[in-house]
Amino acid sequence: MILRRERALLPQFWRFCLVGVAAFVVNAGLVEMLVHFLGPVRSQMIAFPVAATAAWWLNRQYTFGASGLAAHREWLQYVLANAAGWLINNGIYLVLVVHCSLAYAHPFIAVAVGSISGLAANFFLSRRMVFKRKVPHMKRCMSGMAGKLPIQW
Repeated sequence: MILRRERALLPQFWRFCLVGVAAFVVNAGLVEMLVHFLGPVRSQMIAFPVAATAAWWLNRQYTFGASGLAAHREWLQYVLANAAGWLINNGIYLVLVVHCSLAYAHPFIAVAVGSISGLAANFFLSRRMVFKRKVPHMKRCMSGMAGKLPIQW
């Protein structure tokens, strides 16, 4: 049973990774476009929220499906749930940009390392806290009565 569940997670994790690649392209592309005007830190301050919003939308459409919440509430839950991934991602980005001259000169390297580091935390939190399917209370109650009533739920 556990193996079947784990096998079912693999395609979902793969889609999550592909969404992460798309978000990375958005993030790194914006950083590279803005870095000459704003520097690497301010560029990331603009690029990361844009990339996070793109990732939420793509995950909602292709990875997990909508949670049943209104889109703005789901987006807020997504952002809050992924705060740990954000801290990991941007903490590593800042450490590399500040302490590694190669990452300072080419900030996309720091974006990549930060993005990869936050992947596992973001997948787990997104799946468990944001995009979990909510079974309506009445349906849950009725499913426990299946076989005891003439009408099957």
